Amino acid sequence: MGSWKGSEEYDEEADRLSRQAAAFGADTLAKMKDINVLVIGMRGVGVETAKNLILSNVGSVTVHDPATAQMRDMGANFYITEQHVSDGTSRADACLDQLQTLNPYCRVAVHAGDLSDEFVTQNDVLESGKSFTAIVVTQMLPQDELIRLDSLARGNGMAFILAFTSGVTASMFSDFGPMHVITDADGKSKETLAIAGIEVLDKPSLLKVDGVEDGERVVVLSFASVVGYEAFPNDGATIVLDDLVEISQSSLASLSSSRTAPVCCRQLQKSTQTQKIFRSCSRSRAVQN
Repeated sequence: MGSWKGSEEYDEEADRLSRQAAAFGADTLAKMKDINVLVIGMRGVGVETAKNLILSNVGSVTVHDPATAQMRDMGANFYITEQHVSDGTSRADACLDQLQTLNPYCRVAVHAGDLSDEFVTQNDVLESGKSFTAIVVTQMLPQDELIRLDSLARGNGMAFILAFTSGVTASMFSDFGPMHVITDADGKSKETLAIAGIEVLDKPSLLKVDGVEDGERVVVLSFASVVGYEAFPNDGATIVLDDLVEISQSSLASLSSSRTAPVCCRQLQKSTQTQKIFRSCSRSRAVQN
């Protein structure tokens, strides 16, 4: 799903990643397609990091480790073989073929040159038209080199992560820059609710919604799941729908004309299928599509 991919490949890829979309959410998945990551070091932590990033469908992963593969590396890097050791193959080159087979929609390449300022700060990584999003260092480097890479990342809007293991101990350092925004305030998993129906109507007198007068346009969401009160938004909260692909075009037309209308949530009771209305609405951003 990276920016380099043609439109003809998109449908096949979207179908392939349907489970990932359910796990990460449509908004996060859309952002990941433009991520370019530089992974420095291809021992245990490095190859595992590269593998997981590729399977997560980021735009591209560039690996860098010119060191020659050693017999001891086979105990940490599951892609290095005895043939690589006997041939004197670099650790990065030894991993490339296997990493590329993990995901045809993620570009994977080896950088064998120096980690110069020009390379790290380039604006066209693997012809994506974008710069590196993150630098991940998975081996110990000289202190001056680590400071240089961190400074380049911080000055160019990139994340810098240092993570490595040494025997049974591990260390990690992260620098996401001065503009980093945390969108997950409490770390709790989001509640997933099944929407049974969406209605756009003029508020009747029987429907009580804080701050909404009778006759004003409202959007009513009916939830099919039987859940507790704690799963519903608090009064005045903003409700954002991440993915509206399953809603009919007629519904989308109605919603698009009522983007700023308040949203009311109600639940279909399992026993009687009667509709119970919960007073929860938002004027600021009721529906996002």
